[in-house]
Formats: sequence, structure tokens, C-alpha cells
Amino acid sequence: MKRTILTAVSLLILFVLPPHLSAGPQSWQQAQKIAERIGCWAKNSVAPMTSGNVFLKMGDKETAVPLKLTNWGDTEVTSISYTFYYTDKQVSEGPFVLHLDQPLKDGETREVKIPIKPGRKLGKEEVLFNITQVNGQYNEASAGYAYLTCCTVNKMPHKRVLVEDYAGMWCWHCPIGLVATDAIARMYPDDVVAVSVHKIDDISKVVSRWVYEGLIDRYAVTVPAVWVARDNKAAGFDITDAFKIEKSKVTYMNMEVDAEWDENGNNIRVKTQVEPCMLPDEGETFAIGYVMTASGLSDDKWRQESSYSEYSSDSYKDAPEEMKFYADAANYVEGWSKVKGMVYNHVAIESQGMDNGLEDSKMTDFRADEVKTHSTTFEGVNKYSVIRDRSKIEIAAVLFTTKTGKIENAARCSVRNHGTTGIRPNLVQEQKKPEGIYDMQGRKVNGKPTPGIYIVNGKKTVIR
Repeated sequence: MKRTILTAVSLLILFVLPPHLSAGPQSWQQAQKIAERIGCWAKNSVAPMTSGNVFLKMGDKETAVPLKLTNWGDTEVTSISYTFYYTDKQVSEGPFVLHLDQPLKDGETREVKIPIKPGRKLGKEEVLFNITQVNGQYNEASAGYAYLTCCTVNKMPHKRVLVEDYAGMWCWHCPIGLVATDAIARMYPDDVVAVSVHKIDDISKVVSRWVYEGLIDRYAVTVPAVWVARDNKAAGFDITDAFKIEKSKVTYMNMEVDAEWDENGNNIRVKTQVEPCMLPDEGETFAIGYVMTASGLSDDKWRQESSYSEYSSDSYKDAPEEMKFYADAANYVEGWSKVKGMVYNHVAIESQGMDNGLEDSKMTDFRADEVKTHSTTFEGVNKYSVIRDRSKIEIAAVLFTTKTGKIENAARCSVRNHGTTGIRPNLVQEQKKPEGIYDMQGRKVNGKPTPGIYIVNGKKTVIR
């Protein structure tokens, strides 16, 4: 890369030189020397890449934050010196020295871990990370710094990605979306919430007629249509990159969902807990939407349009294992364009508020360590005879930012039997009695507090 830049600048210099200097065999060497002198080829030059939000847990001494560094010089790098500048406090720290286990080679980009201290209160702070020296010498990089948004949180966020696949049995391309969704859900079971919505086919006839009402026309004008957090329409059988891009947009709103059959085994009671890792912006409002899904759906009469010649070709030799079903000649009937014996997973049976959240679920004005809850019920589940195995029913909860409609986070759970104890997330434990000392604005106090009124372990206390 650096050689390409040097060559381009050298050519430009050669072009603008007077004729008596640009002619002759030594003109090219002269242009290169000029290019080197104006900084096109540095010796000790390292630049960091901007990493966006960095999450630091309050109370920890420091957090090892991954940052990518690129060596733009022509010398291997064994160490860097760096400083931090906290823009809000207008305070500098450092310099600190990082010794690399292996030299950073010319042109190499590598991820390293930089220790950063959390803030003294929950919230965001802009921090300038500046590499001042490389190998003990002045850093020649023109941009040897990067801005980091340091988020001090009370717990680390867990972002789950909503993947919605719109499909139809009449669509021979749709196996691609079905395979992609099943594969990403298998590969990342803790980080993916998968939903498969069927459009005008045999499955759409046996689920709620209002499932995803209005959304099918918006997101599935054509199928297959695989949407990742409704922000990225993914293509092909491998949607890993689209998933990872969305996963990297870390949220600071944690959520968990729990579901239980009622005493009659016909209704599903759902409870969702939402807790911010740090306080949202003032006035920011969230709402929750829900989907009841079922996996393992099959019927001997169902036929899925497909293409044996397509899915058994070399174009799909690297496809996930789920594609093997559509590449197996034994599964085809009525020629080579339909398969039987399919098993459909993550099928949307019924939904509530999946446009932008239920009205009665709206949440705002969070306080530190506060958990907000919402409850809803899916009634008359037994009417869906297409569900053969009730153990494969799941409830998906999706958190929306109401102002923008953006999907902030998602969660899913199976449905436990009535009267059994569910796996309650830590959110519930902290809701009753937050530990620690907080001021009356909900900010956690570290160290010895000054005299005044505080919340100590959930109780108002006067400290003298």
C-alpha cells in the first residue's frame, strides 16, 4: 500500500517538474526522493483505527479494550507510547508504553489490547487515544490518534441480533433464505433471535392471519428476503458478515424474557425485563414487540419449490450443512423442482407489536440499576394444530427505540411448564435491592460519600 502511494505521488511530482528536470534517467529517482522527503514513506509510523463504543464496567480497575493498529512505516514496530485525553474532564493521562509480543511488520494491521480505566459515573465520555512514539521515536503518522466513546456501565451489555426470513413454499429461491437463517441460528445460538415469516403458502394458512401484519408487504415485496435487524437485507446462504456487522453495534440496553404455560396449558404468560447498562439519553423511549415461533413444523402434503440442478451444483459446495437436504435427489418429487419432507424452523405463529412495540410496553426515564418489566399473554395456543411439539415453541421479545423504530436488542426463550421455576436472569435479583451507594440523581458513588441523603442498598439513608 505504501509503495503504491509513493509511486502515485512520485508520478505526480514528475508531471509537475519543469521539463529540464523531468527528462533524463535520473528524473524518476529524483521524484522518489522528493516524495520520501514530504512524508510519503515514514520510518516509525503507526495509526490506530477508530473502534466506536468501548464498554467499561464500573468498579473494575481497568478493561483491556481491543484496538487495531496499522504500521505505515518501513520499520518493524516493537513498542508504542500513548496517552489518553479525556475531553469532558480536559485531563490527560500517560504516557504509557505497550511492548508487542511480536513485531508489527511493515504494512501489517493487528488487534492489540489497551487497558482503559472506567469512569466514575455511568455514561459516555469521549477519549482521545494518541500514539506519541513508535520504537521510542516520534510517531510520524499523520493521524496517529483515534477518538473512543468510552461507556461506563454497571454490567456488560449482551447484544442479540434479530434475523427475519420471509419465505414462501412457491418460491424456488427461498431455500437459500431458509438455510441461511437456520445456519446462523445454529452457529450463534446465544446471539441470534431467528424468525421465519411465510408469505401466502400452506404455512401462512395455519398461523395467525394477523402475524406480522403490515410488515410482510413492507419487507417482503419479493422473496426470499432475509433482514438482519431490519437494517441490512442479507443475500446468499452465508449471512455471517451481516450478522457480525450488526453484532458489533453494541447496545447498552440489556433484556431477558421468560415464558410459562398457564394452569390450563392453553395460554402463554410472558414477562420481559429491561435494564440499561448505563442511563439512556433523557426522554429516550423504548417499547417491546413479541413473536411466538415454533420449530420442527412438517406435513406430508407440503411441497417446497426448489431446484436440484441449482442446489447440487458446485456453486453451493461451501453452503452450510442445512443445504444438503435440497441437494439430495431422494427428496425430490414431481421432477426436480419440488422437495418433500421439509422441516421448517423458527416459524412465526403469532405476533404482537412487531412494527414498533406495544403501546402499553413503552418505557422511559430509567434510573441507575433499575429494571423495568412488561407482561403479555399469547392466548388460545392450542388452536394452532400445526404445532406438533410444544417443547419447540419459543417466545421472542424485541426492544425498539420508538423515536426511530430502530431495533435495540432482542431475546428469546422456550416456554416452561406451569408452576416450574424458570431461569430468572440477574436482572430480577437486582431490581429489588440495588447494592451500593447512589446519590438522589441515581448516580453510583465510589469511595467515601460526603454528608447528605443517599440510597444505600436500596434504602434512603442520611450519611452524616
